[in-house]
Amino acid sequence: MLAKYACKARFWVVLDFWNCVLKIFKILRIRQNLAGICTQAGANQRLTRIFMWLNRQVSKDFHTEFSVEEKLLDVRSEHILEVFKSKEFGQIALFDERDILFEKFIYIQSELLAHVGACSLPIASTNSAGAGAISADAGVGAESSVESKGANADSSAESIAGAESSALLLGGFNLEIAHELAKHRMQIDFLQSDEKVLDSLISFLPHFQEVRASRAFALYSKAIDLPLKKYDLIIHQSIPNAHEIDGLQRMLSAQGILIARLPHPYLQEEAFAQILGAFGKFFGIVMPFFAPLALFSDQGFVFASKATHPLADFCLHKCDMLKDLRFYNADIHQAVFALPSLLAQNLKGVIKN
Repeated sequence: MLAKYACKARFWVVLDFWNCVLKIFKILRIRQNLAGICTQAGANQRLTRIFMWLNRQVSKDFHTEFSVEEKLLDVRSEHILEVFKSKEFGQIALFDERDILFEKFIYIQSELLAHVGACSLPIASTNSAGAGAISADAGVGAESSVESKGANADSSAESIAGAESSALLLGGFNLEIAHELAKHRMQIDFLQSDEKVLDSLISFLPHFQEVRASRAFALYSKAIDLPLKKYDLIIHQSIPNAHEIDGLQRMLSAQGILIARLPHPYLQEEAFAQILGAFGKFFGIVMPFFAPLALFSDQGFVFASKATHPLADFCLHKCDMLKDLRFYNADIHQAVFALPSLLAQNLKGVIKN
């Protein structure tokens, strides 16, 4: 009887031993699986971080996406500014989830808008010693650069004494356009009420500090604070409405030029024609233009004037005198106004050249 119970006891001891071994094996197996899952999750997290996609809406039916690594800046004010880091494009600035600037290619839009307009203006006969280029005025000090909040018409008039011509920039944050206009020894007034977003671009815009420190540059937060004068060149970085077009054309000199953004000619065909028609009510010359080999085919602009033609009045001498250009030249100036045959045909009566 005792032998029988001893045999059963040995059996249960052996069974318990193998149960313990099995449990240990299962625990080790579970740990190994968890380690594999964590490793895979970490890899997936790294892939997600590397391949985040920045989505930009061009129209209600058309979006573009860009691979970005991380968000560097998020500023919320009158406008929304988001700055992303990208391996291919450097920093990418997205404004109001709609308008976009690339650090790597910002010179394309800046040179195009500045020089297409400025190189079409006649060479002024006035002395330009007082204006100077922005690069020559850098280091004057912040007190000389920012006349935005307390500037009046008299002090502004004194600051442009001797300037050949003057330009007004509005509707955006691209100060690089002002840097390019300074090569023409122009006095530049910049209208932008959201200084919080503008100042946040100090590390994004290559010549931010040079422009802001120049005596040839004045920043205004309200249109009512602008000096009472006629501008030779006005550049609107956004798409203006009919009311804005009417107001801006009143601020131009007799040979003045207004350049502004346009909707997409194919994706927003009706809006494109309507905006051109609105310009045609006030200007005898209305010509759309597009940057060849630009990163975006959806960014079109209009050249509008009552007397100045962008091709007939193009000043080759001005163009040849420009330095440190990476995009604009005389051939580009001619090419940007070329239109596809079908588009030119559909816009007959709207385009005025």
